[in-house]
Amino acid sequence: MKDNNIEEAILSLLASHYPNGLTYSEICSNLGTTKKNKTLISQNLSEMLMAGNLLKERKRYRLSRPPEAQEKSKDSQPETRSPSLIEGTFDATSLSRDRSFAFVRTPEKDYFIDSEDILNAYHNDTVLIEVKAKRGRGEHAVVRRIVKRANELIPGNISQVQGRWIFVASNPKIHHWFEISDLGKAQPGEKVILTVTNWGNPLSGKMPSGKITEILGPSGDPQVELLAVIRQYQLPLEFPQKVLDEVAQLPDSLSKAEISKRQDLRHLFTFTIDPASAKDFDDAISLKKTDKGWRLWVHIADVAHYVPIGSETFTEASIRGNSFYFPKKVIPMIPERLSNLICSLRPDEDKACMTVETEFSKNGEILNQRLYESVIRSDARLAYEEVDELFDGKTTRLSPTLIEALQQGRRLSAKLSKIRMDAGYIFFDLPEIEYEYDEEGFVHRLSIAEETESHKLIENFMLVANEYIAQELAKRAPASIYRVHEDPDKQKIERLAEVLDFYGIAYIEQENLNKSIQHLLLALPNEDYHKVFERIILRSMKKAKYTTNHIRHFGLGLENYTHFTSPIRRLCDLAVHHLCKRYIIKSKHDKISTEQIKHWANVASEQELQADQAERDIERVYSATFMKEHIGEEYTALLVSTNSSSALVRLNEMPVSAVLQKNQFGSGKWEYHDREMRFVNPRSGESFELLDKLKVRIMEVSDDVYLELSDAPEAHTHYHNIKRPAPTSTKSGGKRIRVDARTARKKDGSKSRTKSRNKKS
Repeated sequence: MKDNNIEEAILSLLASHYPNGLTYSEICSNLGTTKKNKTLISQNLSEMLMAGNLLKERKRYRLSRPPEAQEKSKDSQPETRSPSLIEGTFDATSLSRDRSFAFVRTPEKDYFIDSEDILNAYHNDTVLIEVKAKRGRGEHAVVRRIVKRANELIPGNISQVQGRWIFVASNPKIHHWFEISDLGKAQPGEKVILTVTNWGNPLSGKMPSGKITEILGPSGDPQVELLAVIRQYQLPLEFPQKVLDEVAQLPDSLSKAEISKRQDLRHLFTFTIDPASAKDFDDAISLKKTDKGWRLWVHIADVAHYVPIGSETFTEASIRGNSFYFPKKVIPMIPERLSNLICSLRPDEDKACMTVETEFSKNGEILNQRLYESVIRSDARLAYEEVDELFDGKTTRLSPTLIEALQQGRRLSAKLSKIRMDAGYIFFDLPEIEYEYDEEGFVHRLSIAEETESHKLIENFMLVANEYIAQELAKRAPASIYRVHEDPDKQKIERLAEVLDFYGIAYIEQENLNKSIQHLLLALPNEDYHKVFERIILRSMKKAKYTTNHIRHFGLGLENYTHFTSPIRRLCDLAVHHLCKRYIIKSKHDKISTEQIKHWANVASEQELQADQAERDIERVYSATFMKEHIGEEYTALLVSTNSSSALVRLNEMPVSAVLQKNQFGSGKWEYHDREMRFVNPRSGESFELLDKLKVRIMEVSDDVYLELSDAPEAHTHYHNIKRPAPTSTKSGGKRIRVDARTARKKDGSKSRTKSRNKKS
């Protein structure tokens, strides 16, 4: 049989046995059993599976479509997609952590994919999946076809392994090494770009490959590493010329005619509070004490006035989805002439705004609200640190008028915080790492960015505006974008209760799930427990997202919520402004279809994930570069998490998380007990558990920071004060969910404080 006839012969044979299919042995038997034919048959079967022409189930190969559909495709008819296949985005995060599974994200839900069912999909590829039976970890699926590749050009490093040049992607979620077919002029130690020429075939053991097409510069250099992340996520460094030309035509200031159409609020004392380094001020505050309580004006830059739907600028914004913030560099959603000049609410300049005006009672209850187009003039630009100094009683140079406004805002914010907590707001005190850089851009100091009262004040006021806009659009618009946070899965809460119970914390059911989580967070007895278990509790919840489905926001305890307050840097907010002008204010009459709104919501969600991951990636690289200077140094640490191969520990002397691999625990066999998140040595009875205190040494810094146990006495000690609560009723009347720790052992047998920039939401 000729080589080029193998595929035709297989298709013809399987067509005659459709839909049952044949095993590999049966196919070989029908087509001939020479050694050469067997090799060709195996290769063709693998390639046809990858192309989506065949399916394999229980060792039987069958056509993915009826024979008549296969014939139509040969005649260049449009490809028919099986209605049983679902399109989604492949997420290889789990694979990059040495797990045996991945996920496919769809707008409706996430699907669990076993590693043998992923074909040759890579992170963020668009794939078609077929849903299989629902099992323990949720709905399972199988990848049937790769629709679109997300990573044709990949940044990374090169090395030589057993005489072959190998490429390792900077992004650990690109979970395989690539063989280099053309090295070009690249040298070890340089950050390079690989152009993929072959995605490999895991079914036949074929390694993916590509050629080096660009050298970015020396690995470890801050600017080179930043460029690598930008290239990795395919972020645009420049705006299309047609966008720049369009923005160049916009006036620098508001005309008298435009001002006359708006409510003039320039007489109000107005101020902004932002990070010290910010240049795009998209929200401002005015506040007055009244006989009834307070009147609050939340002024948001009217970006929609300058960026109409259908404009070149809006089209580009709807691709970017949001601004990306990196050390010393911002990739804005809209050109800087708009973001930093025309729309930015800078002091002593007349600015177009969308204002939410709210009247409060003395108890902080909302009496009435309204939205309108306005013109304002900011009197002061404040940094969070300045406000916190005032609230801490330190000497300040702020004017008496500004001090009075801030103190009134502080009183109102305290009332709002109590109302939100009573409604079920769940607060996680998860401080982020703050990076300080030297003149060359290298990290020279790490510190903790704490949650402060000034951040809470701004967050409370922005929540007031966002909730109101969501309520109004829900009543008036045929469709809108909501910021939603679905209730946690029951199975995850039960799993959480098991883990907590082993470490002496009872999960007690209150009147609702929000109150239960609030009670749980308050029950954590000390700082170490908070460091360990707040993140575990957070991971048991779902991720917030944008959608047209009107669903409550669990974490905030709100039935109606959207993002309205940051239109300079978020697509959702800009789109919501247009919906407000169309359906609430009725100052515009643009036709906005439900499909358009769904598209914007999907883009906003996907790009938010990209922005979060890109920012984490560059911070991870910068942290690793900083820690290389500390190899060999010893630190005390807290064991905060585990997976099947290692423990994650948090250093006490600096805010760095690092990895202690299982082979560093000591001699003997170490078994992982997933339900308790701990390692046990069955022979010695020794264990590594959450809350353990360690003395460690920085051993290696590569893709992560790796540790070894110190030689010092008591390099590993347990947290000895675990008291397992008895399963009795509580004074609160709540129902206790408790799994006895011994029972759990028998069964086993074996993200955060949001950055201040995002806090206004």
